[in-house]
Order: sequence, then C-alpha cells, then structure tokens
Amino acid sequence: MKVGIVLRVIFLFNCARHVLYIPDPERDIDKWVQNFLQQRSFRYHYTMQTQSVYSEAEGDCVIGRGEHVYGSWHYEDEELSFEYVGIGDVEYRKEHGMWTESPRGEESDILTQIERILEFDAFEFMTSDKRYTYHFKANIPFLAPGRRKEMIGIIKVSNRNFLPEMIWAGLPDSSVYWKIVFYNYNKRKHIKAPVRVWRNYALVGAYSHVKTIKRRFELLDIDYQIKKDGDDVLLSVPHYLTNEDIEIALSTSVLSVYDVAEDKENATRVGYLEDNGNVPIFLGNKLLDRDDIKNAKIKFDEVARSYIEFSLHKKQDFPSEIAFEVDSVVHGTVRLDTTKKIDRIKLYTDMRYYNMQLLRASLLQPLPKIVFKPIVEERN
Repeated sequence: MKVGIVLRVIFLFNCARHVLYIPDPERDIDKWVQNFLQQRSFRYHYTMQTQSVYSEAEGDCVIGRGEHVYGSWHYEDEELSFEYVGIGDVEYRKEHGMWTESPRGEESDILTQIERILEFDAFEFMTSDKRYTYHFKANIPFLAPGRRKEMIGIIKVSNRNFLPEMIWAGLPDSSVYWKIVFYNYNKRKHIKAPVRVWRNYALVGAYSHVKTIKRRFELLDIDYQIKKDGDDVLLSVPHYLTNEDIEIALSTSVLSVYDVAEDKENATRVGYLEDNGNVPIFLGNKLLDRDDIKNAKIKFDEVARSYIEFSLHKKQDFPSEIAFEVDSVVHGTVRLDTTKKIDRIKLYTDMRYYNMQLLRASLLQPLPKIVFKPIVEERN
C-alpha cells in the first residue's frame, strides 16, 4: 500500500463558532475537487464507449485502501463479464470462476483514472441548479489517440455536499466517451482480497504488548492474526501489505502544539515548515502533546471537508497563535479565537483518509519501538 503519515496541512481551530458557508462556484471548485480526494469511500457506476468497445461496471472504492469492481465488456456480438479486486499494488481478476493475481492495473484503480482525466488548466463554470456544472479540457487520450486534443470534459458537483455527482469526458459528438456517476459517499466499507494469503512477521520481544498491538491494527481496520511465541509475537497480515506498510502501522508519531513566539529571542527553539524549509517558525512553550488528547475522531463538515476532531481531557486557554509539530517537523500555524477556553480542536488537513487513520491510531494507541522480522509465508 506504501502510504505513510504524510502531512502537508492547514490547521484550523474551531471554537464552536459556526460560520455559514456561502459557496462561490467560480472560486471554490478547486477546493471541492480536493475534498473529493479526501473522502473515505464512494460507490460508482461507470460506462465507456470507444470506437469498437462498450463497457459498463459498478464498483466500490475505499480511497487509499482498495477497490472492487464488476461489469461487462461488449465487442460486436460478444459480451464478456469481468470482476476485479485491487488492493495496494496487487490485483485479483476472476476468470472461469477462479481468481488470478497480478500487479495492479487501471482496471481496478478508478481513482488513478479520475485524477488523470482532471489534469487540466481550469474549470469553466457553466450553470447551477440542483448541481454546479463545469466544462474542462479532459486528459483522456486512450479513447481516441488521434483526436486527443479535441477531448472535452464535464463535471457536475452537488449543491448539497459539494462533491462530484458525475464526470464525463470524450469527443464533442459523444462518439467516444468515459463517464462515471458517484453516490453513497463515505459508507463504511472494507475491501478484502478474495484469496487469503498471509505475510508473516516475528515481533521480537513484544509478548507484553499483544493487547496494544491488537488495538493498533483494529484502529487501522487492517486484517490480522496474532499469537504469542515465547517472548515474541507472531503477526500475520494480508500479503499485499509490504514491510514498509507494517513499519508505518507499528510506528508512533509524536504530536506537539507550541505557542508561536514573536521573534527568535523569545523562542525556545526554531522549527521549519515541511514544505518550506526557508521559513523559520519561532516555537515558544509546549502547550499540548499526546497525553492531553482524550479522543480523536475523523469527521466531515457540511461542505465535505475532512478533519480530525481532538477531544482534550480538560478545557484550556490558548495564546493567539500556535504551531503544530509532528515528528519534529512543523506542519502549520494558526491564529486563534481566545475568547473562551477550548476542549476540542478541529484539525483540517489535505491528508487522504487512510493517512488520517494512521495519525489517529498512532495517537490513540502508542506503541514502543517494535523490531519485526519477516518469516516464511503461509497460504490458507
């Protein structure tokens, strides 16, 4: 799966003060598309017409985790059914009632297709009724390679949750096209491999941490089997998870919140933003760390922006500006409304949902440094 806790974020405090959102379709479409990529999951109906082939499918996509899609290809008088499950870098295809495994392709990766189609210069706002409609220059050359420059796109965004309802791309005469309709956003779904193959690890000297290791994997919604073996622990996970995935799943991030000092003389140390190492952030006193966090939940607001809501053990006063640091890297600063004490923090981020799950699991169930060693695979 190869996803880490990558934080390129904007942190906002919400002190229970509601601000009415007034959409601006000319300005906000880029934000709405970005919000789409941060959803947990969606269901879709897909159709594609080329000069010789018509395809139709239904699918479930859990962003950052996997996808299950099934449908049919139509070529002249022939119809061929298909079913794919894609997880991480692995793809399973059902043929003649049997599942075969191969490196993951785009047949089971609708998100990659969507991102490629939306690689363009700008959206052109057209109309608004029950949805906002935009035209754009579509990037979808495989439909008609010789006419790629003629391709156009249409995206329709709901005026209720500001998420895409439909994306269409193709030639202006509709002789070839690609279309996807979205629905059932953020249902709790779990994509499972149709063939159970385990990757096995020995967690060295982890006998006393079995309960906390179990909770960590449950928070991450990762399938696992675990048993004790002397002072060690034997961990089995689906084989599409790599050594890097396991290292990330077992790691614990350090979250700290600091007062922002006015200058270097009043700072306890200097930090730098992850995406801009030339801008120093003067950090003052540490205000919060993981021990101050009572709970953390991943939520979506009224405009489908994802955030982590941290509940603190007690209400606290905060200074006018604070900085967030994760694993010794400053990821954002924000000015606060200091008229009341705060016991909840809304952390807005451009992380995708699974990366937020990783951060949440790390904070709610910390683990000591665990040494793990791969062992021979077993097949059930």
